[in-house]
Amino acid sequence: MMHTSGFRSDIQGLRAIAVLLVLLFHFETPIQGGYLGVDMFFVVSGFVIASSTLREIDRTQSFSWKNFLRRRVRRLLPGVAVVSVLVVLASVVLMSPFGSQQTASQMLVGAATYSSNFVLMSRNYFSLDPKSNPLMHFWSLAVEEQFYLLWPVVVIGLLAARRKYGHRFSKVLTWLIVLITIYATCRLFVWFSIDGPIVNSYSWFRPLMDRNISPERLAFYSPLTRSWEFVAGVGVALAVRATWVRKTEKLGSCYWFAGALLVAWAVRLASITPGYEHGPDTATNTTATMLVVLGTSLILFGGEFGPLVSRALTVKPLTVIGDWSYSVYLWHWPIWVLLITTFNRSRQVTIAATVLSILFGWAQFRWIEKPIRDGARLPRVSLGRLVAGLVVIALFFYGSMSVVTSAIGKYVAGRELEEISAHIIEKPCKKEEFVIDMARSCAYSVAGNTGTAVLVGDSMARSLSDGFVAAANAETLNAYIFSLPGCSFLAFDSPFSPTLECIGWRQNVFASLAQIQPKLVLIANMNSLYTQLPLADFTLEKTRDAWGYELTRTFEALAPLQAKVMLVQPPPSFEYDLRYDISLLRKNGVQEDRTTVIARRAPINLIEVQTAGLYPFVAPVLNFDDLFCNADTCTQKIGKQFMLEDANHLSVEGSMLAAPLLQNAIALALAK
Repeated sequence: MMHTSGFRSDIQGLRAIAVLLVLLFHFETPIQGGYLGVDMFFVVSGFVIASSTLREIDRTQSFSWKNFLRRRVRRLLPGVAVVSVLVVLASVVLMSPFGSQQTASQMLVGAATYSSNFVLMSRNYFSLDPKSNPLMHFWSLAVEEQFYLLWPVVVIGLLAARRKYGHRFSKVLTWLIVLITIYATCRLFVWFSIDGPIVNSYSWFRPLMDRNISPERLAFYSPLTRSWEFVAGVGVALAVRATWVRKTEKLGSCYWFAGALLVAWAVRLASITPGYEHGPDTATNTTATMLVVLGTSLILFGGEFGPLVSRALTVKPLTVIGDWSYSVYLWHWPIWVLLITTFNRSRQVTIAATVLSILFGWAQFRWIEKPIRDGARLPRVSLGRLVAGLVVIALFFYGSMSVVTSAIGKYVAGRELEEISAHIIEKPCKKEEFVIDMARSCAYSVAGNTGTAVLVGDSMARSLSDGFVAAANAETLNAYIFSLPGCSFLAFDSPFSPTLECIGWRQNVFASLAQIQPKLVLIANMNSLYTQLPLADFTLEKTRDAWGYELTRTFEALAPLQAKVMLVQPPPSFEYDLRYDISLLRKNGVQEDRTTVIARRAPINLIEVQTAGLYPFVAPVLNFDDLFCNADTCTQKIGKQFMLEDANHLSVEGSMLAAPLLQNAIALALAK
């Protein structure tokens, strides 16, 4: 039996399932496939909007795009405005002035203009630090609103075609548009997600890559590559009205059960293998995404004809949470971010975040969303004025936050964001520059020098550059620094960072060393980052052993220089990035347990020490653990100074703190 009214309580239950899945994902539970709840929302939105539009056309034989957009704005914009403004205000006290507060104000502008997905498009959603962006989840609302902006254009065009060519023609045209859109944009989504390197090779994609927008990120954030999910819901809304469908009413329960199984399978698949088909730029499982879209569509379709089975979604707790689902979604992420910024992650924090998300969602639904949606608390103002008003408010907060965050930065860390120093290697050369193709270094020379020291490595070498130059010059050594982030300095054909750029850079650096003929070569690689995941066909233990083997090859390649060689290990690896953990409420950030911190790099550090000990021309390994850790804890901040610029790399101040240790190690190495 078909539903004749516009309201289906099982859809509210489906919304509840979707929002609860999102909470399970964002709150870092084992249900890592919970991000598929957003895809379920997209399908449901397409179905609901199409059903509403079809009823309006049946009733009036026309479609009012103004009324449609006004309803959408009344439904979506007030809640976004309330959450955005309150979160930005809360970020002043609870979040860091070095990134998080600025990001919150930027996202406020993005929320006001429904462009949050474009604001985030240059960043990988799955690898962003949660503390860096309390409004990150607004990307999906932006995609939804962009679909709503295009929807009236398509509907008006189809109505015009019906008036000119007749009902039958417009029906065929509608189905053609639906099917072609689903097929084409789904193919695009899968292609961009799986074959990113191939897409990168096309010249037409280069302008996006220049803006750090990869194919995988475009697939995730773009309304074009997400439109098939909305249109799948549109297809269901059209299908349930078709005459032939009434002949399959008895199969409604089968459709519903099949859909429920597909959704469960998709979430399970995405939880076990979140990104097994893809590279490191995304964790979206395209197979699971397609399964959940198909499953949600079947649940919506089966629920139209199988009221008995759909009752599983109409139990009171689910329908109530479904009513609140939009507000719960708006609140859950900023609540989580603010809690984990203020407290350490724990089961208690997860429970508190869940309870507060539902509580705040209920309150906003009760006193803001429902009254405004029903027309009780929003005066009749034009759509343009309403949107323009929010944009003005957003711009005001954006401008004000730039002043506020600067003052907070000065107070908690003695500096503004803009005053975070560039490393010496990032500044223009004051003297000559040494260049062999990709190997480039300024010459940091000293009067009356007694030789040359060279620092080589990845981003670790860059972050150590200030202290190294100071230490080398203090020992009357000229200094050169060759650094390529993401490229460890090893034998040129090493399996670690085997890109063409990295291989070429290594070859150029070896050629540079042969020409410079240094007394001392310091190697600084972010070792644990290359060995935290196994190489292809390797276990984790064998990968670490392979790192040791590659070091032996590197030492042997350096032996003809007859120079001293020294390994400099990275600083302790912190769980928390101080940039996101410092705030007015917590000026010193998080103190981490020494044993836990040092254990993160201990296995690979030990292998380096053992390998270096095999070669008489290799000096003892230099380690900085005791520089940042006492007997019990480790810290990233000394006084008002950041010693690290993120969870792994030394800041300029941290590098200079290490300079005396470097100088002493250099002196001992050259004395032998």
